[in-house]
Amino acid sequence: MKPITLLVATGIAVALLVSPMLALAAGSITFTSPASGTTYKGTQSYAITGAVSPIPSQPDNVFISVKNPSGTTVDSGFASVSLSTGTFTYSTATGGTSNWISGTYTISATDSYGATGSTTFAYQGITPPPTYNVTQALLDIQRNLTQIKSEISSDFAVLQTDNKGNFSALSSALTAMSTQITTLAGQVTTISTNLGTVQTDVTNMQGQLTTISNNITTLNQAVQAATTAATNAQTAATNANNAVSSTQTYVLVVAVLAAITLVLELAILVRKLS
Repeated sequence: MKPITLLVATGIAVALLVSPMLALAAGSITFTSPASGTTYKGTQSYAITGAVSPIPSQPDNVFISVKNPSGTTVDSGFASVSLSTGTFTYSTATGGTSNWISGTYTISATDSYGATGSTTFAYQGITPPPTYNVTQALLDIQRNLTQIKSEISSDFAVLQTDNKGNFSALSSALTAMSTQITTLAGQVTTISTNLGTVQTDVTNMQGQLTTISNNITTLNQAVQAATTAATNAQTAATNANNAVSSTQTYVLVVAVLAAITLVLELAILVRKLS
């Protein structure tokens, strides 16, 4: 009895140790389609795609279930997992039964080794067109036509009354516009005459400016001639001044020589007398 009890206890202990390890070893499933925010309408084909991580090393299948907003399963099936990429694809379609109601749907997936994942998408059911009673529809059309005819007659009478007033107002407006056009024509003529006068004044002013320009040119030439004459006069004065200076120097030299000669003659005379 003791060995059996020990074996059972050992089995329980191993199970307790292995269970967390298996839980930690379980991977995860991510979805690439439907994308977040996707909305399907009516009966529409779509694909549920995703990937298992880590990539399984042995054959693996993913069980997929789709539940409506009330939690009722509206679609389910298996998809095989690629051992090279870890991806899977499950092709299906929306709608087809009364369980497909408008709202948010949840997609859940679980693979053979405990990996799980989920995503959501929105679904909008198409309201079937209402059915009509043909007889009632014809009566409604007849009643609407009668009402339209009555409204047209009333509107036509109002339109006739309004048109009479509108024609009178339009005639008055046209008369006033004609008067304004005549006045405007006179103003245009006056402006044209004034423009001619201004053009003549501008032409005269251009002639005066030309005359002033010629006078300024002549004055500049006179100023240049006067400047040249003044330069020549200054040169002549300088030359004259230099000539005077040379003459004074010559006279001074002659006077000195005369004085020296006189002194020498006096000296000779004194010597003779002695």
